[in-house]
Amino acid sequence: MKLLTLVVPSYNVEGFLRRCVERMVPAGPELDVLIVDDGSRDGTPALADQLAEEHPGIVRVIHQENGGHGEGLNQGIREAEGIYLKSVDADDRIDTESLLALMELLRAHATPETWADLVVNDYVYDHLDKESVFQVRYNHVFHANRVDTWETCRYFPMWKQFMIHSMCYRVALLREHHYELPKHTFYEDNLYIYQPLPWVKTILYLHRPLYGYTVGQENQSVSQKNILRRMDQNTHMITQMICTWTWAEMKRMPCRLRKYMISFLSGQILAVTVLHESANNEEARALNREMWERIQAFDPELYRRLRHYPSSAIITLPGPMFKRLVFKVSRTAQKQLGF
Repeated sequence: MKLLTLVVPSYNVEGFLRRCVERMVPAGPELDVLIVDDGSRDGTPALADQLAEEHPGIVRVIHQENGGHGEGLNQGIREAEGIYLKSVDADDRIDTESLLALMELLRAHATPETWADLVVNDYVYDHLDKESVFQVRYNHVFHANRVDTWETCRYFPMWKQFMIHSMCYRVALLREHHYELPKHTFYEDNLYIYQPLPWVKTILYLHRPLYGYTVGQENQSVSQKNILRRMDQNTHMITQMICTWTWAEMKRMPCRLRKYMISFLSGQILAVTVLHESANNEEARALNREMWERIQAFDPELYRRLRHYPSSAIITLPGPMFKRLVFKVSRTAQKQLGF
């Protein structure tokens, strides 16, 4: 039985793919590594096939026409052989020792009576020349090595949120809801983080830094240059994410889940507003107005609550004060994470 599928959406990652995969394969035959070659134009397709030949029964390859990172994840959902699914970018890393610990934890909860809908792990930010420059932990929210519910976990503070690097969804849960991400777009990971959460009833937590997320690369989607260039896509994805669950639907959810979701939405709104302010042009301001208009049209009550959330007080600061705050936040992120 395969416990975990690590799907590796891969586009022109010939220089990273071998190192990424070879950190995973020591987990053995209960691991399913699925490389999705997304129409690469370099040596990625041949290297992926070679890795599958070198590690039969663990590494598989799917070659597809270019569909973007979201379609790579869709292939993972459709083709996963593991109970759980985790997305891994080829230029990031999985910590081998933590992966072995995760496999042991999943093995101990590998029956329908004991498995969880979501597995959460700690992660670290890596820089190009240094690993583990900053660590994100969830031990203040979840109990390590046991299954929590939204009622038994603790409250999330406003500054602590899920990232795709910290999540493994149960594959059957995503398939039951016919979950699918949009093709040919960036920043769809926000949808993947947020939209399935109300389907999650149980959470298992690995208190170890499993994932190393590399920052500081000029060509990555979250670099300052690219995030400004693709500001419209980022805004569209955040708006689509917000316009998923109405306030009436949220009211029927467990209290901690509802509070987390509102906090997450508010944090994303703050982040994209900082992006719009950094661009400092009419196009960016128009995107911000359109975002709020779409939220209001989707659900006036959700719009009202997001407008009155504490972080909105930051957004509504007078122009010069907000710009100074944006500058300080940007400098702090650059210093700590290397963005």
